[in-house]
Amino acid sequence: MQLVINTPSSYFRVMDNFTGLIEFIPGVIWSLFYTTWTQAESLQFRQIIVTLCVLAWSIRLGGFLVYRMLFLCPLDTRIEDLAKKHGQLAVVGFWFGPHAFWSVICCLPVALLHAFPISNVKFSILDLLGLAFWLCGFIMEGFADGKKLKAKLVGKKEKYYHLGSMWNYCRNPNHCGEVFCWLGLSIVALNLFCYHPLYRYNFWMLILSQFSPLFTLFAMLCEASLSSEISNNKRYGNQIDYRQYRKRTSILWPTHPELYIRLPRWMRKTIFFEWNMYNKGLKQMTN
Repeated sequence: MQLVINTPSSYFRVMDNFTGLIEFIPGVIWSLFYTTWTQAESLQFRQIIVTLCVLAWSIRLGGFLVYRMLFLCPLDTRIEDLAKKHGQLAVVGFWFGPHAFWSVICCLPVALLHAFPISNVKFSILDLLGLAFWLCGFIMEGFADGKKLKAKLVGKKEKYYHLGSMWNYCRNPNHCGEVFCWLGLSIVALNLFCYHPLYRYNFWMLILSQFSPLFTLFAMLCEASLSSEISNNKRYGNQIDYRQYRKRTSILWPTHPELYIRLPRWMRKTIFFEWNMYNKGLKQMTN
């Protein structure tokens, strides 16, 4: 699918992540029904619900990206600089690798739950906690994407950090929502580590089940949020209220501004990822 879909779309710079998203849908459906065909066990609610979660996330985000491309710009602006510096073939090579593994790594918790059903555990606190995280992330990401798009369509892009609501508590609520979605499914997959008769307390099962949110967090911090921060720094860096907003607002985890500015510096740098690389593009203000 990468070779047929992602390569030409990356070459012409119209990918915008949609081509990567559509790989999730056939992937999780095939994983679910392949398990049913090869194992003498009926589908369990846990397998069905995590599959529906991935399908809902893929359809919602994929539909949003298509709508954004149609009404704003068909080009993926994040890779414009890469194309200008190194050519279109470099764009294909750069995106072929991450997107080839994106759906596979993110769907690891779902694939594990499909492959190793747990018939003796009907419902657990891990299911409740994981689904709560997923629902919070799904709502957060969808609301943030919709509000940002609406602001751009009505010409208020220059005041994005005045959107209010979730932006009062973190600078990238849509990225936080995506991390929460995959964290939630990984928490559900912890049932394997805690209750599976063969893989209970297996270290590798723990690692595999939690690799998805770690990969997503890395992608959000080092690609999506970094690109967003640099772009915003260049666009609004000469505005005093924007700089004050950055000082009192977490980059990813929602936190009340009054609490955030009182946190020790080491905590903001470790737990809240307030790293120097996010200051790129900020110029020293002149009187």
